[in-house]
Amino acid sequence: MSTITIGSVNCRGLSETVKRIDIFTKYKDLYDITILVDTHSTSEKEKQWLHEWGYVGKFSSYSSKSRGVAILFKNTFEFKIHEETIDLMGNFIILDITIQDYRITLAAIYGPNNDDPVFFENIKHKISHYGNSSIVVAGDWNVVQDYDMDTLHYRNENNPQSKAKIHEVMHELDLLDIWRQQHPFDNRYSWRGPNHKQSRLDYFMITSDIEAFVVSSDIGISYRSDHSPVLINLRFSSQIRGKGTWKFNNSLLRETEFIDKVKGDIKTVIEEYESDPSMDIETEDKQFNISYQLLWDMIKMKVRGSAISFSSFQKKEGNKKEKELLYKISLLDEKLLENNLPSVYQEREGIELELKILREKNVKGIITRAKARWQVEGEKGSNYFCNLKKKHYTEKIIPKLILEDETEITDPSTIRNEQKQFYKKLYTSCKPLLLKTHRDTFLQHDNPFITKPNEEEVGSCGGL
Repeated sequence: MSTITIGSVNCRGLSETVKRIDIFTKYKDLYDITILVDTHSTSEKEKQWLHEWGYVGKFSSYSSKSRGVAILFKNTFEFKIHEETIDLMGNFIILDITIQDYRITLAAIYGPNNDDPVFFENIKHKISHYGNSSIVVAGDWNVVQDYDMDTLHYRNENNPQSKAKIHEVMHELDLLDIWRQQHPFDNRYSWRGPNHKQSRLDYFMITSDIEAFVVSSDIGISYRSDHSPVLINLRFSSQIRGKGTWKFNNSLLRETEFIDKVKGDIKTVIEEYESDPSMDIETEDKQFNISYQLLWDMIKMKVRGSAISFSSFQKKEGNKKEKELLYKISLLDEKLLENNLPSVYQEREGIELELKILREKNVKGIITRAKARWQVEGEKGSNYFCNLKKKHYTEKIIPKLILEDETEITDPSTIRNEQKQFYKKLYTSCKPLLLKTHRDTFLQHDNPFITKPNEEEVGSCGGL
């Protein structure tokens, strides 16, 4: 069993390249499905933004100054989009989608700032059109569910007609506020505004039939926005993903420590395979007890190990630092709930700036690679090859297996064990054709049926 994480955040505009790439990479690491609200995307930029994201995504665009909604997917799970409804005014996206054999209606919305109940009535009709019993709706609603529980330092109750309409839609579509359901007495907020106002404007609505699938729901830590992300974890069955193919990160070549390590690795390999290490001669004149091709392969293997080790250490240290900063921010958020001191706000802004600088170091390399790909590929007719490269990883696995006795198994560990036993049986000889005496006769030195390699052929081989 695996968990599908869906996250939603009002990102307050992504027109600025560095911020956009930073938000993309941050939430791609956190969520399997990312809902972004108030993106400021335009229809002209959708292809470029999708290229930067790197996989499947849907956009509802309006202008580079306001509105915009996006639903972005990772290739870590199996899904199929059957139909879509995309608002031309940049306020919602509604998808009829199957996620690992479970069909749902997934909607991302950006509610109006004014008291507009007609908007939510329209959303209800469009969701009902698909006829799915299971529904997930998320985004910035711009309406709280409960004035007393979901607001802080408010003088008046905003958008009362929209609130009444949302409650009506919840009743008709059998929707529930899953975070409030799991945290009935908590006072937490997803938006911070002027005059120390706070409220819970961002939340998930789901139908009661999938409530049992929700492992947890939470309000995250805000980053580069005055809104905090909200998320839910849904438990679906899936296979365990492998590590994938390793690729060298050439940004390591700017690290002095790594360069010194590689130089040392090359020297170590050369000394290990020298024919006569005592001879003090130039490297190009050295003689080795293996071929030059094999020597080069050994050097690459050594450097690869060092690159993996160095990268892992750097990533571990960076993640550790980021977690420490996020923890400090969460503590300051708790302080803000108790007393709204300007000094606490200033300290929080300083730590968030430190977090931003830390993450932007990684973002620069991503931007460079994204620009290069966009300039080379652009909008050329390479969709076929892009699709081949970006195929679902789920097509490379066996989600279920039917045994000889018609038994169907889906558990990943059971499937792997069956595969192991199948190939073990396939490559195990039931009746050995060669006895030990036959093997000894065949491998003896004077066997006339074995052609001995000459000296030139022996030299061309990498080993014994």
